[in-house]
Amino acid sequence: MITTFVLPFLLCLPQAGSRPSPQKAFTENSKGRLGDVLARKLREVLARKAFRSARLGLVLREVGNSQPLFSHNAKMGFMTASNMKLVSSATALEVLGPDKVLETRFVGFGKKQDGVWEGDLQIVGSGDPTFGAKAFCRGKATEVFDGLIEALRKEGIREIRGDILGVDDCQPDEIMGWGWDWSYHADWYAAQVSGLCFNENCVDFLFSGEELGKPLRFRLEPDTSYVSVINRTRVIPAGKPYEVVFHRGLGNNVITLSGTFPLGKKNKRDWGSVENPTAFCAQVCRESLERAGIPVRGKARDLDELVGYKEPGPKKLFFTHRSPSLGEIVYSLNKRSQNLYAEQVLRLAGKARGGDGSMRSGREAAKEVLARLGVSTEHFLMADGSGLSRVNLVRPELLAGLLAGMWKSKNREVFFRSLPIAGKDGTLKRRFPRGHPGYLRVRAKTGYISKVIALSGYIPRKGKEPWVFSILVNDFFAPNSRIIKGVDDLVGTMCLLAD
Repeated sequence: MITTFVLPFLLCLPQAGSRPSPQKAFTENSKGRLGDVLARKLREVLARKAFRSARLGLVLREVGNSQPLFSHNAKMGFMTASNMKLVSSATALEVLGPDKVLETRFVGFGKKQDGVWEGDLQIVGSGDPTFGAKAFCRGKATEVFDGLIEALRKEGIREIRGDILGVDDCQPDEIMGWGWDWSYHADWYAAQVSGLCFNENCVDFLFSGEELGKPLRFRLEPDTSYVSVINRTRVIPAGKPYEVVFHRGLGNNVITLSGTFPLGKKNKRDWGSVENPTAFCAQVCRESLERAGIPVRGKARDLDELVGYKEPGPKKLFFTHRSPSLGEIVYSLNKRSQNLYAEQVLRLAGKARGGDGSMRSGREAAKEVLARLGVSTEHFLMADGSGLSRVNLVRPELLAGLLAGMWKSKNREVFFRSLPIAGKDGTLKRRFPRGHPGYLRVRAKTGYISKVIALSGYIPRKGKEPWVFSILVNDFFAPNSRIIKGVDDLVGTMCLLAD
């Protein structure tokens, strides 16, 4: 193996009797030889049986040179899976900036009388996908209501006579992306999009298997009556696999659990999405207030349910919750491949450029950013912000161009830092093991939906600008594991020849 990759570089040395300068000999000869070796080695991997039935596109290029070092089907359109998050996160950073902070406001309409708030309390969303997200709340989603509770106590308010109303009017009601499979709708990764989010628009389940042959036991976080649970699971002997399935009916919050759970396993966390995150947020806020000793006589509602609603009194701002910076949101978005975050930040970018906060406005923002980065969008179909849609159609050369453009951007460091590190963290933690040429070197975004596997990112080089690559694989019959192995071997080959 060492000889295979070192010999071409030895051939670049000047022969006896020739007297070109060492620099000229290296520059003119090694580049051509490198290209030949690179192409041959990559084609060897592409010829594997796993790829024979697949559609595969690949681009490898230098940051500063749009002519690829190697390409294969670079101009064909492919489904991207989560590689679309590269477009969404770059768009958000370029339009909004990494320091952008979102505000969720708790606003009262009414008046205080004898310790009672005579009126309604509104939770006014800003599209913040992290509101109530445990990753940003020290593990407790309801912590976002603590500031409100403290503010009410300081005002001497011991009771609320009106309703708790969720307000999501900062963006249109587009609960799912175009082209999402309806069978996903109960799963956390297809959580509904909303102008008012809470707990990533999911309810957490903590499962324990305590009695063989009986249903598993569970508790909810947050502890809420917003969802109803039908438990049709069964505890099986220890050591057997965890196979619990979520089902939620369309348009309701009845979650049915089925499948099996191993005996003795405790506090296994899983998630199910909820219908109408806005109403969910209002309901959990109401429950949190009551647990804090502030009873609410009215109901928890989505303001959209109240046709012709009129505020019952003067406006009073009780508390404002501020989100993490957009840079922190993008970090979590790409490391975790968090679909909701991608959908929301793209819409926020669309709104910031004068749109209505819809997916359409986000797509227009993305096209503008790509154009500024020098990337053609002539053949670019963006159906959603997360890549969950099967209607997305993108050329590998577009993603490679985006990566190259972001390397030249003032937001380079934030964008680069958000990408998973091979073999270390995020969605690449269990890929590129120690000893692989890409281990701890490659920074890349993964992507997976059924019959789609993608990987696009950077290969840093010593003392030089990085290489960028994009690999999109669609419509394969081979097992996922063999496709992933092939993709990782393609990247490994690139790494061996990168310096």
